[in-house]
Amino acid sequence: MEYAMYDFTDDIAIPAKVSINGHTSPVWLQGEWKNGEYAEFVRKNGCGHCCTAMALNLHGITIDPHEEFSHCRKIWGEPRREEPFNEGNFMSVSGICKVLDSFGISAECYGVPEGETEKTGLHIENALLEGKQVILWSHPTEKLEPNPFSRGNHYVLAVGFTKDGKVLVANSSRLGETKNGIQFTDIPTICAVLYEGSSPLDYTWGRKNIEKNHIHNSGYVIVE
Repeated sequence: MEYAMYDFTDDIAIPAKVSINGHTSPVWLQGEWKNGEYAEFVRKNGCGHCCTAMALNLHGITIDPHEEFSHCRKIWGEPRREEPFNEGNFMSVSGICKVLDSFGISAECYGVPEGETEKTGLHIENALLEGKQVILWSHPTEKLEPNPFSRGNHYVLAVGFTKDGKVLVANSSRLGETKNGIQFTDIPTICAVLYEGSSPLDYTWGRKNIEKNHIHNSGYVIVE
């Protein structure tokens, strides 16, 4: 297996870096998006865009979150400027898959069946051992509160395993237990904060979303 690597920096103007499979990505921080169109949208809701941009960089496609967000607008049109911002494809795991697919990167999204987080954890662990990356939708739960990745619902990118067995996570939020966007965790912690359960809207929950066009589903994305 290829071990995930990292490069810390104490200068917030210079992003930390993560590497796997011969590719490197900056750890983009959404709060650093001070200017530009939709800057407020990105500061509040840019975690999925940061994760997608980082995943693309880790597959040899140089792109920053601004460019990734512009690409999303070409696919779906303009997002809502008013609250709630986080509706539809712009914030869904199937939407992330569609963006990755549009760049030729294979990705599949999965839901987390209620009561099956152990099985989910094994699925994620095996993917990371195979050198894949996983974009995780996390949230505060009674199992583990607060969310160690942020204060609320939040996407992070699990890059892979380090040599000492920790899961290396690239996190765009400064509200998590990070150092300049980098943190280390384990599979049980990931399982504890994954969004678990189902609703009438989430009819693809718990299985691979074949159509990749359902805008309301959460869960996780395995990036090949």
